[in-house]
Amino acid sequence: MSHLAGKKRMPSIDYLTSDPDLHLLLEDGALIRAARWQGHHALFMLPEIPHHLWIVSRQNSHFSPFEERGVLIGDITFYDQFGAHRLTSHLTSVPGKGWGPREGSLSRWTSGRALLEFDCSPNSTAGILSMEVCSTGPYRLWPHEEPQQPPAV
Repeated sequence: MSHLAGKKRMPSIDYLTSDPDLHLLLEDGALIRAARWQGHHALFMLPEIPHHLWIVSRQNSHFSPFEERGVLIGDITFYDQFGAHRLTSHLTSVPGKGWGPREGSLSRWTSGRALLEFDCSPNSTAGILSMEVCSTGPYRLWPHEEPQQPPAV
């Protein structure tokens, strides 16, 4: 047993989850969870169009010990009384804070906390934000977290 003293144990498979714990963080600190999942799309009810918000999820270092990734985001569309507004700032060559590498031309990884700028002009209209989640996890659960079932997709 003395040869194991001071060695870190690898996390057990019991401490892994595919649930990204995806949510939004608004400028005022409000946290918004997905109202529902439709296939691979997370749907969020927004009380108004913000100037920007943060896309927050768990992180994993499955790809590289030097780079943590959150979720792979594809299409983002905001729906309000005026119609559908496709948001593309995350797909530009110079994305905002918290965005990682692109996967082709239609999706980009977050680092677990990514800034999403709204391309449409802000107003006080409530709406629904639809985010295509192309890939997730696995994510390590920390001792204080309870394993949960991933959202049905």
